[in-house]
Amino acid sequence: MIVASLAPLRGHVCAARKHCHGLASLMAMLFLVLFSTLAIGFYASSTMSAQVATNDKALSRADAAADGGMQFVRYQLGQITVPPTVQTSGIMDAVAQQLATQLNGSANMKGHSVANQNGTIYVPASNDWMMLDSTLGMQFRAIITQSGQFLVVTVEGCGVNTSLKKAIRVQFQKAPRAGAILDYGVASQGTITTGGAATITGATDPTKGSVLSADMTSPTPVIIGGPMVSGDISMTNPAATAVIGAGTSVGGTSNPLQIPQHIHSGITAPTFPVVDTSPFTAYATNAYVAGSSTLTNVYIPPNTNPKFTGGVTINGVLWIQSPNVVTFKGGVTINGVIVTDTTGAFDATNNQINFGGNVSATPVSALDPSVYGGLTKLTGSFLLAPNYAVSFTGNFGSISGSIVAGQVSMTGNASGTVSGSVIGLQDVPMTLNGSSSITISGTGTTNYPSGLNFGNFFTPLPGTYVEIVPP
Repeated sequence: MIVASLAPLRGHVCAARKHCHGLASLMAMLFLVLFSTLAIGFYASSTMSAQVATNDKALSRADAAADGGMQFVRYQLGQITVPPTVQTSGIMDAVAQQLATQLNGSANMKGHSVANQNGTIYVPASNDWMMLDSTLGMQFRAIITQSGQFLVVTVEGCGVNTSLKKAIRVQFQKAPRAGAILDYGVASQGTITTGGAATITGATDPTKGSVLSADMTSPTPVIIGGPMVSGDISMTNPAATAVIGAGTSVGGTSNPLQIPQHIHSGITAPTFPVVDTSPFTAYATNAYVAGSSTLTNVYIPPNTNPKFTGGVTINGVLWIQSPNVVTFKGGVTINGVIVTDTTGAFDATNNQINFGGNVSATPVSALDPSVYGGLTKLTGSFLLAPNYAVSFTGNFGSISGSIVAGQVSMTGNASGTVSGSVIGLQDVPMTLNGSSSITISGTGTTNYPSGLNFGNFFTPLPGTYVEIVPP
C-alpha cells in the first residue's frame, strides 16, 4: 500500500526535474548571451579607448609641433633686417629675400626655396612639411602673409598622421634693430686714413677706439700713419689688408708680431644707418637772418651759404637745407644739434659744413624742457648730415652724441671727445691728419641716437596668439 501510494509522487518529481533542467539551460544561455554582450562591449570600449588615446597623442604632438614651428619662424623673423627704406608694398619681397638667404639650401627646406608667391610665403612649401622631431614624427609648415604693417604667420603642426593637425596664428610687428655699427668708434663706408699725430683712442675703455672700413674695392682700406688706434681694426673686404706705420700702436700693442691679432678682415658688414632728421626739423621754425649771432631753432634756406666769422651760438636745432655751404670760422657754441635735410644725393662740393674754429657743445638733454619741449628727449646725436662733407680743423671739446655725415675729415688741431660714434655714410675717404685726435667715449646702443634707423626685424605682437581650424 505504501509503495502504491508513492508512485504518483515519483511522477511529479520526475516532471519537476525535467522542468528544472529546462530552466537551467535557459539561464545558462541567457548568461552566455549576457557575458558575450559584455565581452563585446568591453572589447569595443577598449578599442575605442585605445583609438582615443592614439588620437589624443597624435593631437598632442600636432599641438607641440605647431608651437615648435611657430618658435622656429619667430627665430627666423628675428634674424632678418628689413632696410628702413623698404615701403609697405615691398615688405613681403624683402622678407622672402632674407628668409631665402637664411633657409634655402638647408636640410630643413627639403629642396624647396622660399619665395614671395603672390603675397604668400610658404616654409618649406605649401604641400610639404618641415621635420621638427624625426623620432616622434613631429613636423610643421608655415604660411606668412601681410596685413598692413604686420605679418600674419599661420603654422600647422602634425605627427606621423598628417590628417590630425593643429594650427595656430600670430601677428608679427616691426621692431627697430639696434645698430651694431655703434659698437665701433670710427666707421666708414669708404677708406679710413690717419696721418701725422692723429690718434683714435677710447676714453676709459681702449677697445672703444676701434675702426671699421666697409670699403670693398681698395686692397688697403685702412691706412694708419698716426701713432695710435687703441682698439681693433676691422674690414669687410676679406682680401683687404691694413697698412700700419712703423711704431704705430694698434689694439694696445706696437709689437709687429702682435698687431695682426687686432686686425680683422672679412667681417660681416654691419648695417649703416638711414638718417631721418624730421623729428628734429619739426622744431626748426625760425628762418635764418643774416648777421645773427644767436640761432634758436633756426633753418637755413637753400643756397644761403652763410659764413660765421665771429662767435655764434646755436640753441636747439640748426636745420641746414640743401644745397648749402656753411662755414664757422670763429668759435661756435652748440646747445643742441645740427641736422640737414636728407633729400638728394651726396654732394661734397655744394653741401659742406666746415668748422674752422673751436666748438663747444652741450646736448639737447641739457635744454630747458619748458622751452624746447620734446626736443630735449631726442638724444644721442650731435650732427646728422647724410649728404654733406663735414670738416673739423679746430678743437671740438666734448660732444654728447654721434657724428653722422656723408664724409668726415679732421685736420689741424681738431681734437675732442665724442660720446658716441663717428660714422661716414658714403664710400669716400675719411681722413684724420695733423694733430687731430678723436677720443671715443662710446655708448654702443645704450644711448641710441635719435634720427638713425638701422632697419627692422619682426617680433610677435602681444595678444594675437590664437588657435584656429587648420587650413
